[in-house]
Amino acid sequence: MRDRKLFYGWWVVGAFSVTTFMSTGVRHAVGPFLKPIVADLGLDRASFSAVVALSLFLYGVFMPLAGMALDRFSVRVVTSAGTLLLVASLVLTAMVRNIWEFTAVYGVLVPLGLAGTGPVIASGVVARWFSRRRGTALSVLGSASMTGMSLLVPAVTWLVLTAGWRVTYVVIAGLILVIALPLCLWVVRDSPESVGLTADGERPVAGAPAARVERVPAGEALRTLAFWQLAGSFFTCGFSMSLLSAHGIPMLTDHGYSPMFASWALGVLGGSSIGFTVMLGALSDRFGRRPVLASIYAGRVLIFAGFFLIRDNPTAILAVAVLGGITMAGTGSMTSALTADIYGRFSVSSVFGLIFLVHQTGSALGSWLAGALFETTGGYGLAYAVACVFLVTASVVALNIDRDARRIWRAATASVSS
Repeated sequence: MRDRKLFYGWWVVGAFSVTTFMSTGVRHAVGPFLKPIVADLGLDRASFSAVVALSLFLYGVFMPLAGMALDRFSVRVVTSAGTLLLVASLVLTAMVRNIWEFTAVYGVLVPLGLAGTGPVIASGVVARWFSRRRGTALSVLGSASMTGMSLLVPAVTWLVLTAGWRVTYVVIAGLILVIALPLCLWVVRDSPESVGLTADGERPVAGAPAARVERVPAGEALRTLAFWQLAGSFFTCGFSMSLLSAHGIPMLTDHGYSPMFASWALGVLGGSSIGFTVMLGALSDRFGRRPVLASIYAGRVLIFAGFFLIRDNPTAILAVAVLGGITMAGTGSMTSALTADIYGRFSVSSVFGLIFLVHQTGSALGSWLAGALFETTGGYGLAYAVACVFLVTASVVALNIDRDARRIWRAATASVSS
């Protein structure tokens, strides 16, 4: 590995981009399943939303556990186990017959599998491989998440319409097994140090003292202002994205658009964000992550308003989706990069795992609240208004994340034995 011209960290980024593409795609491709599952199992939207909310919340609960497992076991063990569990749980989801089975399988087992293959594991490992180009590397990873949204949502919608939702879950499980598992076993590695390199591919200097491990215990991070600023703003990301992923397609079809058009609108939204994500990562490496993150949250308000308010105008919806890509991009990569900047590159798996728990609490609340408000009010207007208020607040918070670099750096570079 040391003799290759291309820094091996980029191979790690590529492998995790594929696994993240698939796991994030599964997580976001909920909307196409709502109406067929509701009809097949005899549910209402509030009950379906409650199960999705449970799944999203437990996904967040399991993330810190996955991060702790990554600190103890190799990344190949954690990701391979997560992949096998995810495959099994998706197959079992295709076999459920009632609300209780759906809750046990999709609500509990699926998020456990996703936690072992999701962004906390991927971000935690990628952050170890890079320092100077950390924002770019994590943004490439973030673009894979948006690619999953852009490609899998319309593909899943088509498959659900043509083959049924049960067959769709089995097909997804098979693809994950044959594509993701080999990458987990043969490509990903724990850190540059594990292959005789340092961050960004620089070779260690002979005779130089060993670099100190950049790590802050999660319990210590919890006592800092920056943690709660990062987590609080990321809560809003979870709230808004789950609202869009779980209820965006049903909302657009309620407004008169066809299911395929609605899925393509969300697909275009994710697709247009792919290039923006990498661009924003490069900008953050050059100009700082806080203003980039704040701008993303502020811009997302306009996109949410557009999706809800525009009726009977497919061209305008697609225009909003194209322009909205820049607001969908980068929240995860900027938050994980800031976590590494503040607490050290070996702290991302554990500290970002806790931040992601707050994110998923927002996801669960957004999914459940939208379904509950729909049953109460007959529409999604109030839920979208709440999301916009949260996004404005998150923009202000992100811009003011703790800047006391001296205090943070002293804590983050404390030598802790690995």
